[in-house]
Amino acid sequence: MDIMPRKAATAPTEGSGRRLGRYPWAAAQIMAALAMAVIGVKSFFDIFGEKVAADTVDAGMIVTVIGALLMVGSFVATIIAAKRFPTTLAPSILAVLIIGLFSVIGLLAISAREDFVQVFATADVREIFGPHVAPKSGVITQGAQLAVGFAPIALLAVMFFRPNWFSLDLLRWVLLLVILGAVAHSVIAWLQVVGVVPYTYFFNLMSGKVGRASGGYFHPASLGRLLLFAVFILYAAGNRLRLSALARYGIVAFLAATAVVSTHRITILCVALVIVAFELRRLPELLRQISDLPFRTAVWGAGVLVVLMVLAAIRWGAYLWDRALFLLTQVGSLNPTNDEFLHGRGQIWFRVVDVWQDAPWDVWLIGLGYEPWNTHADPLRIFVVWGLLGLALMAIIFVNLWRVTKRAIAVEARWMLTVLYVLTIISALTQKPTSYSYFMWLFFLSILLLVRFFPVPSAPVGVPNDASGDPR
Repeated sequence: MDIMPRKAATAPTEGSGRRLGRYPWAAAQIMAALAMAVIGVKSFFDIFGEKVAADTVDAGMIVTVIGALLMVGSFVATIIAAKRFPTTLAPSILAVLIIGLFSVIGLLAISAREDFVQVFATADVREIFGPHVAPKSGVITQGAQLAVGFAPIALLAVMFFRPNWFSLDLLRWVLLLVILGAVAHSVIAWLQVVGVVPYTYFFNLMSGKVGRASGGYFHPASLGRLLLFAVFILYAAGNRLRLSALARYGIVAFLAATAVVSTHRITILCVALVIVAFELRRLPELLRQISDLPFRTAVWGAGVLVVLMVLAAIRWGAYLWDRALFLLTQVGSLNPTNDEFLHGRGQIWFRVVDVWQDAPWDVWLIGLGYEPWNTHADPLRIFVVWGLLGLALMAIIFVNLWRVTKRAIAVEARWMLTVLYVLTIISALTQKPTSYSYFMWLFFLSILLLVRFFPVPSAPVGVPNDASGDPR
């Protein structure tokens, strides 16, 4: 009979050895850290390469694919190590996979839909519709954009499963890199304005071509995506970036001015929305701080501000006035029933409606798998590419993200989540944010910011839950 005391059994812990599988855990953590780093540096790689309207295999695209692989790889390694599926964002992940399946079906059904898609190849359309897109390459491109752009959902799932891997210092450095990238592209944009760097994008007017500042990108919209998220991050992260108030406001002013000279209306609107939303929240405190200033300091500060505004008006007044007139007058028609509505977008939207009246039922349900014309509106693009079911699944993704994030963040930060969603909705009216990989990356990074910097008080160990943002 064995009378020796038995050693109490201990539960396996992370890194405890072969029983838990420490190597998959290590691989998952390393890939998560590398993926975060890629998010931070991605915009710098966009500076290089030829600036053309079509997608090209350049440094930015290669880095984007690598980042997406790291995100998915971290998620898969986490599943292997934990021996279970993280369920926090399961509806979103499942929805993305089903939409991807629609792309596969669209690729297989190209020959069966040949008669219907022929209208896009033979139609006499304006330049705003975009060049003709071959079905096969179009389906592959849309599927790749979906996989790469929504890969951060896997990274978010890892974050909810292992929040301690996403340290506050790591997140702060990633956010600072994104802001630095926005500053770098803004510098290039201003160099375009002064004539040192050539413009890459022009607006065709009756009087000739007008160059539009786009930074290290081809189109001002690409610069705009970086600007609006950088401004959001500067406000939402606040003191956690460890930048002085003067530095943060100086960068915000510089990025906002860059948005104006880019003459991209949606960017200007979204940047202004972020600034107004955050400043209105702190207006009472700001007025109190100003009232507490010594009279001499307030007078000197107001005087310096007036002098700077006068100097700016003298140096840049004529240029800014010309750009303001451009923004106010070059909008096409504001009548939704007119073909010139928003510079021809109305013609595209009505033409799609006309063509889809003859579309097969399967195209209505799961879409074509690609975008034969540039729809210039994200809901319409999703419908064209993945059909009514694609619209429903995309709605499931964003509703699931909203609900999970709202439950994970403190009440005082939920209005920031609302601002983030409003920015995305506004961008989707005339742009296609869900097809732009870096827009979605920065959207998911902003959600990660809110969860890590503003967690609910009942958050698990390792999640920061005090005002300073430091873990307890």
